Amino acid sequence: MEAVLESQDVDHLSRRKIVAWIIFGALFVALMLCVAYYFMVYRYYQSTDNAYVQADVTWLMPKISGEVIQLKVKDNQFVKQGDVLALIDHRDYQARYDQARSMVDLKTAAIAIHTENEKSAQFSIEEALSNVNAAQAELGRLEADYLRYQQLLGDGVITRQRFETIESQYVSARAQLARSQAMLNTAKAQYGSVQAGRAQIMADLNNAKATVNLYQVDLNAAKLMAPVSGNIGSLSIQLGSRVTPQSRVLAIIPENSVFVEANFKETQIEKMHKGQKVQVKLDAYPNLTYRGIIDSFSPASGATFSMMPSDNATGNFNKVVQRIPIRIVLEPHPQIELVKPGMSVIAKVDLRS
Repeated sequence: MEAVLESQDVDHLSRRKIVAWIIFGALFVALMLCVAYYFMVYRYYQSTDNAYVQADVTWLMPKISGEVIQLKVKDNQFVKQGDVLALIDHRDYQARYDQARSMVDLKTAAIAIHTENEKSAQFSIEEALSNVNAAQAELGRLEADYLRYQQLLGDGVITRQRFETIESQYVSARAQLARSQAMLNTAKAQYGSVQAGRAQIMADLNNAKATVNLYQVDLNAAKLMAPVSGNIGSLSIQLGSRVTPQSRVLAIIPENSVFVEANFKETQIEKMHKGQKVQVKLDAYPNLTYRGIIDSFSPASGATFSMMPSDNATGNFNKVVQRIPIRIVLEPHPQIELVKPGMSVIAKVDLRS
């Protein structure tokens, strides 16, 4: 009986040793697998959970103030570039625009009248020039007669009365030439004055056209149009709301504009570079995996751009590992629409890529 009990104790101890060796072997294999995984996989990856989805948000701000008389969109609605989102009361701007257009028409009519005045002044110059030429021809004829009759008077061929008649005609022709030249000078001066007036009218016309363009800009600004295609968000106006210039009325998240901003520790980026592949997991959808690539590195740490950066020159210095923001562009994915700005993600960079 004692021999049987001793045999059972030996078998029990043997089984315990076998189990112990099996457990030890399993632990050893697991350790070896962990070491192998570290050297073959893990050490080639850098990851962080300090990462968030971002987007190039486009804020829409009106250029004019007024009351919203039409609102054609609602929150979360998709819009295309160029769609009219809202309409601001533009009656005042329309009236100013119409008034400016009337002023342009008035100045254009003044230019037309001025053009006719220039033509009339040119005709006056041509008429005065013709009169000068005619007076010069008449003076030349009478001057020849005057000299000839003067010689005849000296020879006693004609009477003094006849000579004085020719002399008076000659003097009158000289006076007529002087009057014609004076009229020509007057016509030229009038033409110069008319031309000087054209410059003033043209300046007024250009000023009126500039005013029209200015009011046209204000009139067009009454229509709030989508600058990009995307989804509406943060809609802060309703029908009848009063808006002012530079006030944010809504935001548009452009389509295909989401990206991931991952804040890696400065000790992690030694082997990182642009173009490396990144695995991204959303906290909201842990079963989905997205792919991306490193697009760019921030030119400075996140603390540098904070409103109140820490002053490390003080006596109370504690070294803190800084974070470097890295922009990650996501690759196309069947469920990319699930990625929303502001979501938390885990980013893992493949250093071998």
